[in-house]
Amino acid sequence: MITLGIETSCDETALALIETRGGKYRVIESLIHSQAELHSVYGGVFPTLAKREHSKNLVPLLKKLLEKSEIYATSEDGAGTKIPTTLTDEEFGSAMAALTNLLALKNSDLLESIKGADFLKKIPPIDQIAVTEGPGLEPALWVGINFARILSTIWKIPVVAVNHMEGHIVGSLLQTDKPYGTWQKLKELPLPAVALLISGGHTELVKIETASETYKYTILGRTKDDAVGEAFDKVARLLGLPYPGGPHISKLAHEAREKGLASLIKLPRPMIGSNDCDFSFSGLKTAVLYAMKKIPTKSEGGTADNTTSQQDFKAGLAREFEDAVAETLDKKLRRAIDEQNAKAIVIGGGVSANRLLRERFNKTAEEYGIPIFLPDHHISGDNALMIALVATMKSSPESDHDASKTLHANGTKKLS
Repeated sequence: MITLGIETSCDETALALIETRGGKYRVIESLIHSQAELHSVYGGVFPTLAKREHSKNLVPLLKKLLEKSEIYATSEDGAGTKIPTTLTDEEFGSAMAALTNLLALKNSDLLESIKGADFLKKIPPIDQIAVTEGPGLEPALWVGINFARILSTIWKIPVVAVNHMEGHIVGSLLQTDKPYGTWQKLKELPLPAVALLISGGHTELVKIETASETYKYTILGRTKDDAVGEAFDKVARLLGLPYPGGPHISKLAHEAREKGLASLIKLPRPMIGSNDCDFSFSGLKTAVLYAMKKIPTKSEGGTADNTTSQQDFKAGLAREFEDAVAETLDKKLRRAIDEQNAKAIVIGGGVSANRLLRERFNKTAEEYGIPIFLPDHHISGDNALMIALVATMKSSPESDHDASKTLHANGTKKLS
């Protein structure tokens, strides 16, 4: 079974093709187009801009995906996959007429990009389309959902709705050292396991249990305000660093450790002593705001040239902020492991790329004597590969379920 994955929950436009057979999968192709540079002037993701860019990028990205994958050629190898067929002008025109009625008001930018895409007349040997329905930014989610509907209408292929957070869990189980095209299995996950999902929009602890051939999820705790990635971005702005803030804070904090620079101000570890698995990062961000008011205005020599002292102050503060985040996340993770008697740890989401956090979580897993599953850096962020993989766990070649008509963007969708 060949699955096309579509991911547009935030500022990454992503598409992927995977094939599954007999409990194994192979990655055919995976592409990601980042909008980070465009959003950097706003210091964060601007939803209307994200929607526009997704609408503009999806069609050319799909064309590139189909060309790079060589799926039309490789699908005619007698392996039981569908032989591609080509729609007549009349059939394509009829599908476009139906889409015009569907999307004229909802997503006119996406509709316009489809009109000149004659390559869509050739139906690729794809068995299902997987698309993120939430959580995320609803204007961005709708673009991916409408694109899935477009392809479903033109190609007569069913759609599977996928939870973005489940994608991050499954994505951490990928055999990432394998080249594309290699048949492989997901890493075996001992259960029950605890997943810590950390990204720009989410911070939550999840218990993973088995339920037939799929996973069952229970939320153990989540942030009561800012997500950890959001806190990184906001603190980066306070320190005068670019968006996305996480990598820049991490780099500055690493420089502070190498130079032996410590913060002159101790930051709080929010909710670290609470008798639960919840988080809060808004107060930590506010503490950085107040700390920045104490930034040196003169160098030690009393001259107006205070660049060095200010830079050292910011570096020390970045280190203290990163330490506070790491200590808080790790303490809550340990609580969840203890309470659930977890047999494994899963770390997912874009913030999992942070060097200090990876070191800390690996140490925790070593101390508990349990395995830890961390995604490779190139798939720690949003990607369509993880979305396609989740869909294959929820469907089969014999399944006739099609969510294309019932799909609805859900910005606050929960794991269940």
